[in-house]
Amino acid sequence: MVNFGQAERDIQHHFVIGQFVTFQNQKYKIEKVGKPKCPRGRGEPKTDVYILLKNTNKEIEFKISYKKENADFLENKISAERAEQILGDDWKLIIENITRQLAKEFESKSLIYKTGHYTGSITLGWKFEFVNKKNGMLSEKILLTPEQCFEVYSGSKLSDIKRNATVNGEKILNSGVANYILQGDKFSSAQDVLEHIEPLEEYVARCPEVYFACKAMNYRTFVNKFDGDRPLAVQVDWNIDNGKLIPKLVFNQPLQWNGHAVKDKLVDSLKRLGIRTTDDISEKNAEINCIY
Repeated sequence: MVNFGQAERDIQHHFVIGQFVTFQNQKYKIEKVGKPKCPRGRGEPKTDVYILLKNTNKEIEFKISYKKENADFLENKISAERAEQILGDDWKLIIENITRQLAKEFESKSLIYKTGHYTGSITLGWKFEFVNKKNGMLSEKILLTPEQCFEVYSGSKLSDIKRNATVNGEKILNSGVANYILQGDKFSSAQDVLEHIEPLEEYVARCPEVYFACKAMNYRTFVNKFDGDRPLAVQVDWNIDNGKLIPKLVFNQPLQWNGHAVKDKLVDSLKRLGIRTTDDISEKNAEINCIY
């Protein structure tokens, strides 16, 4: 299957600068095409493909958010800053309430993996993401206003560096704020793309449902690594009680702890118990209910 990056490039390649296309019964010349980018390590804009069309009367910017048919992620690795941009001043309470509603599901999860696909892993907590369909047992619908839903897709409140991204090295005002959505896996031409794009306002009105999903961040004891210093919606506070490693799930500090802080506390507890990897963990030095 063609990966997402290649699919984006395929769309761009259909738009050849200097050639002509038709949009809403008017002929336009392709002036610019590219992928909006931020400086390395500063995140990504919402726009996946930027296209500028022009004729003698006007010019049109297409700032396309592209989704393949099997895509479900709308916003991943959400930070406190981004949560406030989308959910408003009550973002902490909103996230705490919706994650607490799944408390039984969180509590049923194994946290120490001695066997299976995640062998050697210990869970640090769960990242918070927005998706377009239910995604696993730690996922549910979130009720958003039309404005909040639109922000998830458009990114109009993102930081300046993400909104005013560079396209082929040129900084373009609001190039990173999406205004159209394109869904599908294959498109035969520039004209085909233009016939399948949909204004973002219309799409959000037609498909207003958004779900949240909490995805585990694990510390891999055999290699002393974890998947980035991401904010955690629900954290695992690892402590020692009566000579045993004991987890406590923390719901009331959403996105306040990052993976690194939780990992450091976990590693300190492991060292104090003489544990190097999950191979050293047993019911003698850890709570048996959380071991898989």
